[in-house]
Amino acid sequence: MMFKKLILSVAMFSLFLQGCALTYPPLPEPEVMINKVDLRTDWRKGVNGGFGESSERFTLVPHGDFLYFTTNKGVVYKLRKSSGSRIASFESDLDVSAGVALNGDTVYLGTYNAELVSISLSEQKVLWKKVLTSEILSEPTYASNKLAVQTADGWLSLLSANTGDTLWRIKEDLPALTVRGTSSPLIQDGKVIAGFSNGKIKAFSLLNGSEQWSYEVRKPTGRYEIERLSDVDGRLVVENGIVYATAYNGTVTAVNLANGRLLWQRSIPSALSVSIKADVLISVDLESNVVALNALNGAELWTNDSLKGRDLGSPAFLGEYVAVIDRAGYVHLLNSKNGNVEARKVADLNLPPGSRMVSDGQQLFILTRNEQVTALTY
Repeated sequence: MMFKKLILSVAMFSLFLQGCALTYPPLPEPEVMINKVDLRTDWRKGVNGGFGESSERFTLVPHGDFLYFTTNKGVVYKLRKSSGSRIASFESDLDVSAGVALNGDTVYLGTYNAELVSISLSEQKVLWKKVLTSEILSEPTYASNKLAVQTADGWLSLLSANTGDTLWRIKEDLPALTVRGTSSPLIQDGKVIAGFSNGKIKAFSLLNGSEQWSYEVRKPTGRYEIERLSDVDGRLVVENGIVYATAYNGTVTAVNLANGRLLWQRSIPSALSVSIKADVLISVDLESNVVALNALNGAELWTNDSLKGRDLGSPAFLGEYVAVIDRAGYVHLLNSKNGNVEARKVADLNLPPGSRMVSDGQQLFILTRNEQVTALTY
């Protein structure tokens, strides 16, 4: 029965997962505009591999002066953020399915073959490899010398970062139909917080895996299974003791980290992560409307519908602006106070649809399917 559920999820993926570029016609060119902001390319670096099946999984990790990431060809990179110069890389034959978690110069990544792998860039070797129960469709999370990871069959596991030994694991039942993917768990304040395909977010004791609290972000409703999709697949965000989660076909929800009590909830269906700076939360819904909310109470600050239908990826703050990238490779900068688009730029003239974009606040970093990493700034 579980096998049938996973097969069904795979079959429906190309139809229902937001941002799947392979099934959509080309986007029209956006309106010509005079940029109010000098959005420019810092550098562009060719690498061995791109982001593979889904760009949202291949997260890039800015840390200090460096940028860490892996590609779908199993190559791990450490680049200098200021120039894109390669500091270190490691080639493997792994069938990589999701991006990295970082611990110094050690990176952890997942594969389609259900492997969680630890790689030392300084020692240039695989430290350990752990076979889990199913393919890994989101990056693991590192904290306190432990790794939390979810697999596609509903298991959440906590492992030793030193050895890969399993410390504890729990199973959450999957609904009949799910969006292909999983949320990336978080480790915070002695808890492991995870979102599941049944629309629930749960917190577990870091020590022993006992359930601390559970909140149903969205209850599955509707006559048909498609209408009942409620996956919590966007990356969870924790800020100031609040857990923020998005549910497909459902809501943006804020709950108290300590006890799981609801603080506020808004009807904004999304499969993407939110981005938060100060008290401003940015969400992109399934139609690519960009919505700004007060992160403390959920009150709407503004909505921009001018990019509707452009299949936007997860938003990111760049300085005082909000950046979003569309399926055609255009990066749009929105004024964070009123939502107006004040600049746009094609990130790469040969950019394939659906790139992954992250920000360290000063630069935007983009990994493309055509094996390029680009850094933008203003």
